[in-house]
Amino acid sequence: MTEHPLLRMWRDRLEAELAQERARAARRAAREAEHANWEAAWRAYKSHLAETRDGLPLPRWWDILGWGRWLLRLHAPGRPG
Repeated sequence: MTEHPLLRMWRDRLEAELAQERARAARRAAREAEHANWEAAWRAYKSHLAETRDGLPLPRWWDILGWGRWLLRLHAPGRPG
């Protein structure tokens, strides 16, 4: 006895959906592993930066308020500040 065409259609559809779900799971696992690698690299960078920057003053160009005043032209003659 041959199987009914609707049964074959639904079985093929189910197999396609399961294959698609397996592919999604594989991509999700790869993405999560890549994200974990990025997080580990970021943590290593932050710890290295903290080790190398301890006790050193910030450079003169790091003056955020000075840059803000300059951008707002508060340093110009006749302006407050």
